[in-house]
Amino acid sequence: MQYSVSFTHEVLTVIAWIVMLLLGYREMLKYDKLYEEFDYEGEEAYFFYKPRSFWYRMLIFTMLFCTFGCVGGDFLHNQVIYDLNVQSDHPIHFENVYVLLIKGLPTNYYLWRFCVWGLAAFLLFKILDEIKSDLDFSFFVFTLMLLNHFPNLRQTLGFMMMFYGYVLLFRSAEDAMAQKLVMGIILLIISTFFHSTIFVFIIISLLLFIPGTKSLAMIIVSIIAFPFLYDMTKELSTQFIGMVSNNDMMQEKATKYIESSFRVELNIRGFLKIIINRLPVLMLFFYGIKKILIEKVEASYMEKHLLMLTYMLFYISCLFFNNNVSAYLSQRFWDAACYPLTIFAMIFLRNYSGSLYVKITLYAFLVSNIFNMAYSLYTIDNFNANANSF
Repeated sequence: MQYSVSFTHEVLTVIAWIVMLLLGYREMLKYDKLYEEFDYEGEEAYFFYKPRSFWYRMLIFTMLFCTFGCVGGDFLHNQVIYDLNVQSDHPIHFENVYVLLIKGLPTNYYLWRFCVWGLAAFLLFKILDEIKSDLDFSFFVFTLMLLNHFPNLRQTLGFMMMFYGYVLLFRSAEDAMAQKLVMGIILLIISTFFHSTIFVFIIISLLLFIPGTKSLAMIIVSIIAFPFLYDMTKELSTQFIGMVSNNDMMQEKATKYIESSFRVELNIRGFLKIIINRLPVLMLFFYGIKKILIEKVEASYMEKHLLMLTYMLFYISCLFFNNNVSAYLSQRFWDAACYPLTIFAMIFLRNYSGSLYVKITLYAFLVSNIFNMAYSLYTIDNFNANANSF
């Protein structure tokens, strides 16, 4: 069977993304004007004038985009593996929970995607509810920063469960609610069943509860240590996997990931793509570091945790970059870092959205998205060919 995405499908995906971005931007401008018109103070002023219908509309649009939008190579790769699991009596590549869904639902790839990424979108919006984020601004930021990664990675559902669990834990400490504490712990445990790497990300995140790990001094020390750790990355990774792997299958998969022969030879076009994609991410990250760790502006424990988790994942991505390991690893950790950074931006940036630097950063994200969409249209034949050679 030949798998392919049509040029029309790609174009419709681009159009849908533009429509969602414009909807978020329109709502943001609309309620900014209301906020200025009425003399209210605090976050309640925003929520008072935002009808719940906007929440539902954006959720539905996001779920549909995640179901049908083709934003990367994993769209077809997942379809190939989906069909293999439909025909097989044993799980192939997917975690057991996804295979159970495949077997339990009517055979339809898009229905399966709707259940997996639709639930991830729902959990994202529950996170926004829990952190009392400005829905219009948050949706606009999400569309710029994460929407083109969100329906591409199978880890997304596990990430959303993990971060919703963490948000409930943070909120339980603030509100002294045992129910949120229990629910947060349960979600963290369940999230590990949705991708084998989630357990590793939870371990990394838990390390940040150690005093002193959310400081500028920790960043400086880690940068000094980088050249020494870079040379030992493969050995340290293998030892880490041996310590944290909760079963032989997980350890075997992780070891194969590290020792895979997949490499990427970067040319000028490859470096240009990396710069365009990563520059706005780094601009936003350094802005957060500058504000919170250097200028010491007021920020919640959760905001600091999300920012430093982003740094940890960036750091590990750099350790794997162009090192003697599979090229997948660096990109996967970089993609993972974009999730906590986006949630951080949804909370923190609202108070600084008028800053010239923040506006330039958001424009840089816009340029990055336009470049990626144009690139996907230009390389659609290679995209289809790679899916059929999977």
